[in-house]
Amino acid sequence: MATPVTMPVLGLTMEEGTIAQWLKREGEPVEKDEPLLLVETDKATVEVPAPASGVLRRIVVPPGQTVPVKTVIAEIAAPDEPVAAPPPSAPPAAGPGGAPQVAAPARPLTPGPAAAGGDGGGSRVFVSPRARRRARELGLDPTTLRGSGPRGRVVEEDVLAAAAVITTAPAERVLATPLARKLAEEHGLDLAAVAGSGPGGRITQDDVRRALEERAAVAAPPPAAQAPVAPLSRLRRLTAERMAASARSVARVTLHLEADFTEAARFRQQLAPEFARLGVPRLPWDALLVKAAGLALAEHPRLLAQWVEGAGLRQPSGVHVGVAVALEPEGLVVPVLRDADTRSLRALTADLLTLVEKARAGRLLPDEMQGGTFTITNLGAYRIDGFTPIINPPETAILGVGRIADQPAVVDGQLAIRTRCTLSLSFDHRVVDGAPAAAFLRRLAELLERPYALLGI
Repeated sequence: MATPVTMPVLGLTMEEGTIAQWLKREGEPVEKDEPLLLVETDKATVEVPAPASGVLRRIVVPPGQTVPVKTVIAEIAAPDEPVAAPPPSAPPAAGPGGAPQVAAPARPLTPGPAAAGGDGGGSRVFVSPRARRRARELGLDPTTLRGSGPRGRVVEEDVLAAAAVITTAPAERVLATPLARKLAEEHGLDLAAVAGSGPGGRITQDDVRRALEERAAVAAPPPAAQAPVAPLSRLRRLTAERMAASARSVARVTLHLEADFTEAARFRQQLAPEFARLGVPRLPWDALLVKAAGLALAEHPRLLAQWVEGAGLRQPSGVHVGVAVALEPEGLVVPVLRDADTRSLRALTADLLTLVEKARAGRLLPDEMQGGTFTITNLGAYRIDGFTPIINPPETAILGVGRIADQPAVVDGQLAIRTRCTLSLSFDHRVVDGAPAAAFLRRLAELLERPYALLGI
């Protein structure tokens, strides 16, 4: 029997995914757990393994198309097994009253028994499987349509007729995602003039962006000479949007502190061979910073609180520290190290090395980038002394780390060469005031200046 390949659920909040690339062609053999395709989510591009061995008999969803999780996207069968007819999609989860939950248009188009009251004010509406599947593709609620089939059953022709009404209706009835409608409204764009690329011609946010760009190009005078514009990757665009949103909404303040890393450098040099002997090949500076931040945050939990618009402050239950990893030119990803305050430095180091390797190979899972309560971003490798990092919402604070270098310093009244580093703490002043933030940064510096506390007391 053929094995269906479905859009996987790659995170607790994932609702849909985009087929980035099929790694196998139709008719090619596949082995179970062999990489089969790449799926692009809001967080990263993830390699999905084959669920069974056999032959990739049919690809249902082509590259570039976005579908809900658990949707059948391909089929794997034995080499001599015939291709079966495409199975009907599973009906969506039942909503209140037992009615299927399907995205509905702004207003019912052709009232059915449920909308008009029917013969009993609450009688059940019968919908054929083909009509239900077609309605889901077109973003219609089949229970709001009048059926022309036997005993009032809603059939596929009823759904197509309703969709035809939408395509000829005014702009307020044009099929469009909520984000597309909001973006069009903000820029005064008539959705009726926008071509939709989503299922059933639904207008997406990207369609609105393209229409706005085309409108701007027509209105602007032609440039004398202009370099071609390279399209943004999904990750690059998401990074830009989130950072811009953070800069607009967060009341950011940045504190700078110059810490003495002389003892930390000696500690790291002495500990690295022991870690290597225990199977951890390297001890990066970021591992020491994560452990120190975890201990300091446990002592200053106000830096963990998160602003909830219109509600107040939320206090997360754990200390989970993210480390920003640059993937040029795609953008930034932030893998998260869980329970940084209670786990050993060696365990955190091993996890950090694994997560950074997966990030650079494009194999991070969404769950490995979610749930962070504090972030560290390190630009020391680029000879940057200090900078103002942008907070990663919904977190309240982020630590910027500059270069770690030998510098002249006055120690006990004498000039000496010390290893120093500038730490920059950006925090949301809506959540925490300057004095508590400064106390946290001072404690963080103390732990790095006396690093043996990182091994546990």
